[in-house]
Amino acid sequence: MDFYEQNIYKRLQRFVPEHAVDLAFSLWKEHPFRFVVSKARATKLGDFRKKPSDDLAIITVNENLNPYAFLITYVHEVAHHRVYTVHKNSVLPHGNEWKLAFQKIMLPFQTSQIFPAEVLKALNSYMRNPKAASLSDIKLAQALQKQDNFAHPHEVSLMELEGDKFKLENKVFQKLENRRTRIKCVELKSGKNYLVHKMAMVIPFNE
Repeated sequence: MDFYEQNIYKRLQRFVPEHAVDLAFSLWKEHPFRFVVSKARATKLGDFRKKPSDDLAIITVNENLNPYAFLITYVHEVAHHRVYTVHKNSVLPHGNEWKLAFQKIMLPFQTSQIFPAEVLKALNSYMRNPKAASLSDIKLAQALQKQDNFAHPHEVSLMELEGDKFKLENKVFQKLENRRTRIKCVELKSGKNYLVHKMAMVIPFNE
């Protein structure tokens, strides 16, 4: 490996389950992209971006996800990359092309070596017909939430926050109303509203 490849490999070693590292790296190796581990974001867990003027696409995944949620999000975005490589912007972002790509790419990861039994069972069910927001599947979200309790002992998912105020990205928010996969929140200092993913890891805030 050259220095850049080693950097990608070490980044995956840090964030995905041990037995998934080589396979996750091979996805990058087959079709390279800029891989960015992002700070926790209120509005998304990861994303895929490609501008015609850019040499490489960019895939980002939030750093505060547990290894299993990180891996699922990573593969989700890699599927977008593969679809874009073939179809550009001529198909729906989460249409049949993406679903088939996501299912194909995720299948080798769906083993008991990589995922705990409860997560694997929920993941197998979800992957039969994956939706745009992986963690909108309640059984999968709950199974992954249990793993968050080990990975982030001082944090909880927004979905399970008992109070209505929390800290994220060093800002204090207050929950306003539930949406399908997100929760409308207000950032108290600025008064700006945000749609925060229900599975975002937050720190409970008590005045």
